[in-house]
Amino acid sequence: MIGLVANESMKIYSRKLTWIFLLLLFAITTGSSILGKINNTNSQDWRAETTQVVQQYEERLKITELSPTLRADAENKLKIAKYRLENNLPEPSNNPWAALLTFSGLIEMVVVFAIIIAADMVAGEYSNGTMKLLLIRPHSRAKILFSKYIAVSLFAIVMLMLLVICGYAANALFYGLGNIHTTDLFLNQHGQVVQLNVLVQIIKMYGLSIFPVMGYVTLAFAVSTVLQSSVLALGISLFIMIVGNSMIEATAKMEWLKYLPFANSDISLYIYHLPARPEMTLNFSIAVLLVYIAALTLLSWFVFKKRDVSI
Repeated sequence: MIGLVANESMKIYSRKLTWIFLLLLFAITTGSSILGKINNTNSQDWRAETTQVVQQYEERLKITELSPTLRADAENKLKIAKYRLENNLPEPSNNPWAALLTFSGLIEMVVVFAIIIAADMVAGEYSNGTMKLLLIRPHSRAKILFSKYIAVSLFAIVMLMLLVICGYAANALFYGLGNIHTTDLFLNQHGQVVQLNVLVQIIKMYGLSIFPVMGYVTLAFAVSTVLQSSVLALGISLFIMIVGNSMIEATAKMEWLKYLPFANSDISLYIYHLPARPEMTLNFSIAVLLVYIAALTLLSWFVFKKRDVSI
């Protein structure tokens, strides 16, 4: 099995497209760090700046058309800003770990790249006519299928790790190595302002992001296996990903939507205390994603095992 996974991994890394994705990930992450440094003014009067932030979010909350998620985000940031002023706690400055927290949006880039690779893992073998060569080998269909799934899963994890490593390295050039004990203000699950270790929050955010990333990878892989079409697998997966972002807003109004994977696909919402619904927890979202991952994996295995391939 290890040999099959290694062989499938070699197929992934032997493609020019894979290295283009890795270089793009490096370039975009580095570019984001440079832009972050340029926009970092390092104001000497942090209290005046924070006071402006308070006023900004108070004005935003007066907008009646504000969506539930944006309203909750404004309320949370307003609460933290007021707490800073009341307790004389400025934001940690010149810290590469704190800068990494602003990179959470780049996780979607990892998802897109992983979906493109996953969409071609099985369907590509059919379109190239190489599936026959795989099936005549002395390996079960289950081993062939799951070696492909494990290989593309490892690739997604590698990209996620590369995102963190490149982000930290680029920010370390600007701010130094940083202090791993740096703390900042966050909201806990009860909505209370607390001081937490920034590095722990980063590990939590990027580490737990493996679940939504794997959810989309599994979806693309399953569609690729069932429909034997890379284009359909890619299109369907990207469409669901795009629609899923808007579904988080809709979940606040319709309770049943919380059982769909879309409403649970953004782990960073729990870092900033912004669940789609008040009763939703991190464990709930992970459980929902794991159920869908297991169901899609079983569907892929069942279809691949039963499908006739002329040899």
